[in-house]
Amino acid sequence: MRFRIEDEIFKAFPGIRVVAAYAENLKVKDPGGIRDELAGAWQHAGEEGARYGNPQSHPNIKPWGESMKAVGVSRKNFPSSIEALVRRAMKAPEPVAISPVVDFYNAVSLWNIAPAGAYDADDLAHDLTLRFSCAGDTFESMDSDESIRLPAGEVSYTDGSTVITRHFVWKQSKHALITGKSRNILFVSEILSALPHEAAEKVRGDFASGLARYFGADVRTAVLGEGTAKEFE
Repeated sequence: MRFRIEDEIFKAFPGIRVVAAYAENLKVKDPGGIRDELAGAWQHAGEEGARYGNPQSHPNIKPWGESMKAVGVSRKNFPSSIEALVRRAMKAPEPVAISPVVDFYNAVSLWNIAPAGAYDADDLAHDLTLRFSCAGDTFESMDSDESIRLPAGEVSYTDGSTVITRHFVWKQSKHALITGKSRNILFVSEILSALPHEAAEKVRGDFASGLARYFGADVRTAVLGEGTAKEFE
């Protein structure tokens, strides 16, 4: 499994760092700990959003609207995953639990007020690549049984010509989706340059410690950025 970021991404998002954590042999060891982690992060994020009146005004979230606008994407139509998650935390006092793995990366996301996601590495047929979409790329939404052809120029996580997340941090597809059978998983979190420099290391540490503690996984991590490593194996 290899994760690559193409140069054009760093040109469009100067100074961005992408945290990657590859967890092998993952098994749920502490479901109660994961639930507690999510509950604490949910409360934290709700309070953080309330401090600024709405999630899109939070200093960690506002740059996403600005950065995506710069590549032609409407924040209103395609809000970042962290904006949507903080909005839910502001509205509902109890967290929305999905599955141990998703709950874990949502907790990391909410504690750090930064996007986070994951892909089933065993479902990937090619390298996972972060790039701009090309003619011929397709996407199958989780709420659809048909693939659609995408326009060129969308920031996309891809497996070959299959897009598995549209608009960078907006919507994930059915392909490489985390299930109860997923055992080898690549976690990612995108840290814009507007966030403090130490933010990426904080997320990396949270991934590494949590995956070992709650899942007993073998974990390798990296922070990928322009001028440093742009590939992770």
